[in-house]
Amino acid sequence: MPTVKSVCGGCHNSCPILVEVENGRVVRTSGVPGDPRTGGAICSKGQAGPQIAHDPRRLMYPVARTGERGEGKWERLDWDDAIARLAGKINAAVASEGPRSVGFIRGQAPGWGFTYDMTQRLAHAVGTDVGMGASECFVPRAVMEGMTYGGMPSHCDYDNADLLIFWGKQPAFSVAPSLRKIYDAHERGARLVCVDPLHFHLAATADEVLQPEPGTDLAIMLAMIYVIVEEGLWDAEFVDSYTNDPGLKRLAAHVRGANRQGIPYTPEWAEGISGVPATATRSLAVEYATTKHAGIVSGHGLEGRVNVSQTTRALCILRTITGHLDRVGCDVFTPKSPDRDPNFTLIDRVVPGFSPAHPTKMFHVPPYNHPDSSWPLLFGGQGLIPTPDMYRLMREGKLKVAVIQGANIMVTQPQPDVTRVAMANVDFICVIDPYLSETAELADLVLPAATYLERTEPEWFKSDVWLPIVTLRQKCVTVGEALPDTQIMIRLGRALGFDEEFPTEEIDYYIDEDLGPSGITAAQLRESPHGISFGSIEYEKFKRAGFRAPGGKANIYSEVLAENGFDPLPSWIEPSESPRARPDLASEYPCVLFTGRSGPMYVHEQRRTIPWLREMQPEPYLWLNSAWARELGIENGEVVEVSSPRGSTRVKAEPTPIIKRGWLYVPGGWRDANYNVMGIDDELDPISSQANYTMCAGRVDKITSRKGAR
Repeated sequence: MPTVKSVCGGCHNSCPILVEVENGRVVRTSGVPGDPRTGGAICSKGQAGPQIAHDPRRLMYPVARTGERGEGKWERLDWDDAIARLAGKINAAVASEGPRSVGFIRGQAPGWGFTYDMTQRLAHAVGTDVGMGASECFVPRAVMEGMTYGGMPSHCDYDNADLLIFWGKQPAFSVAPSLRKIYDAHERGARLVCVDPLHFHLAATADEVLQPEPGTDLAIMLAMIYVIVEEGLWDAEFVDSYTNDPGLKRLAAHVRGANRQGIPYTPEWAEGISGVPATATRSLAVEYATTKHAGIVSGHGLEGRVNVSQTTRALCILRTITGHLDRVGCDVFTPKSPDRDPNFTLIDRVVPGFSPAHPTKMFHVPPYNHPDSSWPLLFGGQGLIPTPDMYRLMREGKLKVAVIQGANIMVTQPQPDVTRVAMANVDFICVIDPYLSETAELADLVLPAATYLERTEPEWFKSDVWLPIVTLRQKCVTVGEALPDTQIMIRLGRALGFDEEFPTEEIDYYIDEDLGPSGITAAQLRESPHGISFGSIEYEKFKRAGFRAPGGKANIYSEVLAENGFDPLPSWIEPSESPRARPDLASEYPCVLFTGRSGPMYVHEQRRTIPWLREMQPEPYLWLNSAWARELGIENGEVVEVSSPRGSTRVKAEPTPIIKRGWLYVPGGWRDANYNVMGIDDELDPISSQANYTMCAGRVDKITSRKGAR
C-alpha cells in the first residue's frame, strides 16, 4: 500500500503526516514517529483525513445558479466554462467600476502561508485590496503589538520557561501540537496558570486558575500593572534602555489615577469588575514580574469585544515593563516563515511605499491608511480592507463581484440576517468551497475546492510552537473534479489575461518564486517533504536592532494612538452589554452570554459533516453552572431557549461545574443553535474594527416558561 509523506490541513497547525492510499482512496492517516514537534501524534481532525477527503456530501464539480438565489437550483458546468464566466464578471466590473468593485473574501479553510500568498497575488493583480480579514481573529493583537514593540511574538519559549500564563487560550482546541511542549515544561517544574472564564482542559492540570467574568480581562491586566509599578517590580534596565517611558513616569501616573476613570487601577477595583479576588491578581502580578523566564500565551478568548485593542495593549505593556520580550524562556520573536519574495503577492500595487525588510524579522507591516477605510490604524500589509468596511461596500452596492474562498460567512459572522442582506446587494457571488455551504447556497457560481489531501503546496505556518522548517503538503488522491485553491487562482489569473503574473499552471514555478530568497526549491521539498530548516533562535535582537516601533523603542506610551484620538495608555473600557454597562437590561437579560470554540474536533464551522468527528460532539450545547441549573429546574439534555436583545436559539443544556453562576456559554460554528443570531454586530472596537460579537446580555428559559434565569 503506497504511503505518501504529506502535511495535515485539518487546522492551521500543519502537522506532518503519513497517508496510506489504496485504489485511489485514502485509507489511513497517521503521525510521523519521532517528529520533533508532535512526537508522532495527530489529533482527531488529522485522523479523520480519509472521511474528510471522501465525504459524500462534498461538491464534486462546478455549478451555476439557475433559479433565484437560495432556491437550490443548479446546473453543472465544466471548469473552462466556470472560470470563463467568473473572469468575464470580474473584467466587466473592473472596466465599469474599477478594481475595488471586486473582492476576494477569504477564510481559514484553505490554509495560510503559500495558499494565502497565491490568493493575494491574484487579488493584487486585479488591483483590489477588498477582502475579509483585516479585523478578524488575531488582527487586533497584530496591530497593537506592532504599535507597542514592532510585531507579534512568534511563540513562547516553552523549553526554557519557568512560568506559563495562558490567557483566553485553550491549546487543546486550537494549537494541540503545543500541548506536548506545555506538559513537558510543567513536568520539569514550570508553573502553569490559566486565566479563562471556563475551568476546563488545560486548567485541569494548572497550578492556578483565575476565572474572570467574560470581557473583563483588561481590568485584571491594569491591576497587575498597578501592582508591578507600586511595588517597583519592573525591569528598570530594560525599561530605561529600550522603552519610551524611562522610569515608567507616564505609566505610573496613569495606573495611579491619571486615566479616563480618574481612579487607581488597584486589584480591589479589578475584583469588583472581574470577580477575580484581589489577592489572586496581586499574587500573579508579583509572580510574573519576579520570574525571570516567563511567558504569556494569549488567544481568541480576549477578542470579539469593544475593548480588544486596549486589552492587547495592556498585555503588551505587561510583557514590556517586566522585560519578558525576546529573551530566554519568554515570548520570542523569530521568523514565522523562510525568507520569501516580499513582493510575490504583488502587494506594492495596492500598498504605497511597501517596505517589508527589518533585521528582527518580526511579524509586522507598515501602517497603511486604506482609502476606503474608517479605521486608519489597521495595517494594510495583507492588502485587505477592514471587514466592516467590506460589508459596508456590499450594502452600498459598490462591491459588484465577490469571490468567497473557504469562508462560510453565513454561519461565522455576527447576525446572519445582516450578512444575507449585504450579500443580496452584490451583483455576482462566486464561492470556492468543498461544500454547498450555507454561504454557497446564496451564490451564483460555486467551484469545488480540493481538501488538503488533494493539494501540493509548501507549508510553514505553524501556530504556537516554533519549528523553523518548511514542509511540503503532497497530493495523495484526486476526488471528483475538485481543484486546489492555488490551481483555481492560477486558472482564473490566466483567464483574466495576467499571463506575466501567471505564466504557467505548474505549481513548482510559484513555489520557487515565493521561496526564492530562502534558497529552498520545490524539487528539494519533494525530496524532503517533512522538513527543510530555515532558521534558528536568536535571543535579544533588540540589543542590535531595537524595536520596529516609533523611535526604535518599545512604545509603552503610544504617540500613534494619541495622534489619532485614542488613549495612549490603556484605560478601562466596559463591555457594552455587561451587567454594569447596561443595568437597564438586567431585568430581562440578567446573564452574561458568551461564545468560543466548540471543541478540538472542529475548526470554526468546519468538519461538522464528518462522522468520526460528529460522534465526538454530535450537537450544539449550552453550558451553565450545575448548582444554578438545579435551582432553575433545568436538567441535563433538556432543550432550553437562550436569548439576547437581538435573537434567540434553542439548544440542549449541559449543566457543568466549570462555569460560574449567571454565565451562559454557547459554542460557535453551528448552523443550528447559531450563537451569532444573538451576538452584537454593530458595536465595533474603535481601533481594530472588530465586532463586539463574543459576549452580550442574555437569558435562559425553559421551553414551557418565560420566567427566565435570575
